[in-house]
Amino acid sequence: MSSPSHSSPRLISTLSRRTLLKWAALTSGSAVLGSCAALERRIPSSSRTPTLNLFTVSDRFGSALRQIVPQFEAATGISIAVTINGYPELYQRAISDFVGGTAQADLYAVDIVWTGEWAENNYLVDLTERLEAIRAELEWEDVLPVMWKLGEWQGRQHAFPLAGYAGMLNYNRSALARVGYPEGPTTLTELREAAEALTAGEVYGIAINGARGAPVAQDWMYYMLAHGGSLLDENGQPSIDREVNITALDYFRDLFRFTPPGAISYAWPEREQAFNEGRAMMQMAWSTGLRDKLNPETSRIAGELGITGLPLAEGVEPKYPFGGWGLGINRNSPNIEPAWEFIRWLAQPQIQKEFVRLGAEPIRRSALTDPELLAEFPYFAQVLPSLEQGDGDFRPRIPQYSRLQDALGLVVNQVITDQLDPDVALRQVQAEMQPFFQSGSELPS
Repeated sequence: MSSPSHSSPRLISTLSRRTLLKWAALTSGSAVLGSCAALERRIPSSSRTPTLNLFTVSDRFGSALRQIVPQFEAATGISIAVTINGYPELYQRAISDFVGGTAQADLYAVDIVWTGEWAENNYLVDLTERLEAIRAELEWEDVLPVMWKLGEWQGRQHAFPLAGYAGMLNYNRSALARVGYPEGPTTLTELREAAEALTAGEVYGIAINGARGAPVAQDWMYYMLAHGGSLLDENGQPSIDREVNITALDYFRDLFRFTPPGAISYAWPEREQAFNEGRAMMQMAWSTGLRDKLNPETSRIAGELGITGLPLAEGVEPKYPFGGWGLGINRNSPNIEPAWEFIRWLAQPQIQKEFVRLGAEPIRRSALTDPELLAEFPYFAQVLPSLEQGDGDFRPRIPQYSRLQDALGLVVNQVITDQLDPDVALRQVQAEMQPFFQSGSELPS
């Protein structure tokens, strides 16, 4: 890692306002002070010293936010209190805050699948015009196109991309080499063959989430996409029981023959544990976990970890799972302008590079291809192709998503436990969801 230059945000964070003034006087007005002064001029005088509350989730970028916030505070005098929540707790706190109009938080991390619901209910400030006004400053084209799905709804941007993830196959390289796939399987046929060949004794081919609810629903959606399926048709109407989805669910059920005992109750921690401890030789997982898995100081599998894009059914156009988080402003916040200034500051390319170093996943091509970052995180080179062809709608970003996920999470679990056949299960969800897509139907609130 190179040492910070005079314009480094890390250095700015260590300098007091008085020090900056002295430095500027000695250098006839440095660019550093000019940048800080410009930032201060954009904030109304009555709003220069508020304390913003930012509610986020217990993911890597949450810790990175806590670490980078002091740099913003040093440059602006605006304090930010970062509160890290569990996933369900964040959603529940946010909805309670929005509906009650209590403005407990000024800024919220927004899961990609909450976008439609939160935008449709007008929970967040529409950032579209603000972002367009600083398009050049943002270096807009440097942000990968799929990243804008993190907060976009019907052509309007309600959150700025915060961290983007690719869904990728993790595999044990030595184990896969022994069964003829040293670079990992590339098709679903190869994936199943490898899973079967690897299953022997107390070692299993693959770990999959089977727990009822979001865990099993979201893991099945990987394989649905891999088959070329989708949950909505071209008109945005449910097409849950289409034949390709039934085929994908049948394939998914079959894969559980090669999972460790108890996989029908796995959620994310159990799936990760089975893979990391060497009981399962493959798993589908988000790229945000790769940093820890590849660290030999914290991971038992670091030297054996291989990653590749989602294996696809023969003839399917390459599209890969994409997820992640945006950062939005509570429309009831009394501090909208200072909150916007934080988003604007965080969006800067040089700040983004530091944010990535601290634990966030990149949203910019420049970060994914930066030589210094690649030296630290070489897996970026393997993640980039999946992001370039990422599908941010394989889990539909619609107001009805939570209801749809709940319905799928019940029946997919029933399929893998042999209580329902795949066709019956998906037709049941299709019938259940159809009324919520009719004009005038009640949306979640």
